[in-house]
Amino acid sequence: MDKQLSETFNHLSQQNGVVGYSVVDENGLCLKAHGPGQNNNAGFYKSLLDKSRQLSEGSEVASVTIETDTTNIFIQHNQKITLAVSKLP
Repeated sequence: MDKQLSETFNHLSQQNGVVGYSVVDENGLCLKAHGPGQNNNAGFYKSLLDKSRQLSEGSEVASVTIETDTTNIFIQHNQKITLAVSKLP
């Protein structure tokens, strides 16, 4: 799994417009973060996905997107981790 994460981080760092990312475990603890505010928001991203599952009546939520004037945040849960990527709009 560490190799997959390293490959993902390398891929993210090469993408245009990516300003940060967070990787969160099943308990909402930040495993790795890069970029402004990513470490502080890591638990929020996991919590947001958990709440979205409640809204969708128990079905698995694949991803959540937050769009603001300054940043778009894409949050996705895969296996045992949650990945949040912040990009410029």
